[in-house]
Amino acid sequence: MGYAVVDVETTGFAARRADRVVEVAVVQLDARGEPTGEWCTLLNPGRDLGPRHVHRISAADVWAAPTFAQVAGALTDRLAGRVLVAHNLAFDARFLAAEFARLGVDLDPDGLCTMRLAPPGAGRSLRDCCAAAGIVVEDAHSALHDARATARLFAHYLRRGVPEAPRVLWPRLPGDAVEVRRGNATVTRAKQHVELRVGDVVVFTGQTTDPRDVWISRAQAAGLVSRGHVTRSTRLVVAADPFTLSTKARRARAYEVPVVSEEEFAGLLIGGVME
Repeated sequence: MGYAVVDVETTGFAARRADRVVEVAVVQLDARGEPTGEWCTLLNPGRDLGPRHVHRISAADVWAAPTFAQVAGALTDRLAGRVLVAHNLAFDARFLAAEFARLGVDLDPDGLCTMRLAPPGAGRSLRDCCAAAGIVVEDAHSALHDARATARLFAHYLRRGVPEAPRVLWPRLPGDAVEVRRGNATVTRAKQHVELRVGDVVVFTGQTTDPRDVWISRAQAAGLVSRGHVTRSTRLVVAADPFTLSTKARRARAYEVPVVSEEEFAGLLIGGVME
């Protein structure tokens, strides 16, 4: 018997509504708790990334990353025949179930939760549980580092005895996408040539460095019109991150409306808006 320690990073907490998995990691352990393999990839969620200050994943990081559907086969291959382990298993299992449900696969993942295995007084967070066991967490809220820490924590508990747990009957799914790990993104953007005229409609998206109302005032002072939504008549979308997967940015790309950074937009304003 072996174990599969899983960790996911997500866009938020609403697994069965709009939130998605943006990074998934698996650390495989043998029956003694010794690591035998690991796998991790970023995922393109097809939407904005949510609380970036928590997971520190940018839109550029996931721009060329596979979707969950593209790695589902690779993931289940690494989970098959093993007991699922996670810290706060209910959270990870909920997101895995939701992602597989979108593929038409009905699952109710069960396994062992290191948060529940922790002795009284150890705390509930992964960092607290690891500290109580004398284990260092290398990089919190990175799926691979959290999975590695959870694996070490589980091995610590395993030596003291853990209860039996059922194995999930994972489906056999096609596809095995190449891993895309943090720091390996190599995407670039071609410089976009845009000419602005008085009356052009501009839409802003994301949390820009300068407050949005400041940018709106600058746009209006230059004779541009600011709107809160993207239509086919929108001339330009200004994004805090030009790789953003926000609804506004995705609609702009569908309409072939240029998406630029605030720095690029500032340069356009300095260059002047034509009458």
